[in-house]
Amino acid sequence: MSDDWLPSFAKLTPKELEPEQDDPLKLGPNALSLEGLQAIYRNPALSLTTRFRAMVAAVPYETPKLLATAIVDGRDFATLLDERIKRFESMKSIEARPVEQPETKPQVETKPPLARTPDRRFRRI
Repeated sequence: MSDDWLPSFAKLTPKELEPEQDDPLKLGPNALSLEGLQAIYRNPALSLTTRFRAMVAAVPYETPKLLATAIVDGRDFATLLDERIKRFESMKSIEARPVEQPETKPQVETKPPLARTPDRRFRRI
């Protein structure tokens, strides 16, 4: 098959390496994305900025994130929950009182807003 239809920069000359041989990361076909990021930031041949970006992208997958902590004084969660439910039920609820209606004020008559008719000066042609 002829490579005449390819532009000159896309043709592989015998001096150039095949794409499989030119792989700087040397990852297997079943490599995960985290392994790819690790291979990038561990490769000293790549630029430092590229390696730092790979490090930043890999951090959430390499270290766990602390989201919530529970401090319990030697008691299990169920007993602590039962105690808090009892305390919540024993709290005195606020007595509901009817709200006094404010005095009705005399209503003031207002005129409706004027109709918005377009002014000829601002009409688009």
